[in-house]
Amino acid sequence: MKTTAKDIMSNKLIVAKEGMNIEDAVKLLVNNKITGLPVVDAKGKMIGILSEYDIIAKVGKEQKLDSSLFKHGITYTTAVESVTEDTSLQEILDRFIQLKCRRLPVLDRDGRLAGIISRRDVMKVLYYRAKVN
Repeated sequence: MKTTAKDIMSNKLIVAKEGMNIEDAVKLLVNNKITGLPVVDAKGKMIGILSEYDIIAKVGKEQKLDSSLFKHGITYTTAVESVTEDTSLQEILDRFIQLKCRRLPVLDRDGRLAGIISRRDVMKVLYYRAKVN
């Protein structure tokens, strides 16, 4: 049986909403112990990825670090690579190697966000395969 993105993706999605402020985004990342979030618009369509780096870069450019800074809106990456639910494990591995990314959003047939695959998800699959063999 061929392992696909649908088999290994996490579909319990934690997402950032378009227009969210930095404070709320930081809370989501820290409280959920994750390093990035898909960003969705009001209709739930994925429009980008927010990473810890995006927040650090935004905050680090400011001259004055005070609480008002965290009320600013998030800045996120809009050029996002993704895979579909039927993408093979080998293709997923190739993408992680090529892109050096930490996560890959998974889109369904209609182009909506269906899940996300993290490096940790890939490591779990590799671990279980090694354990079985």
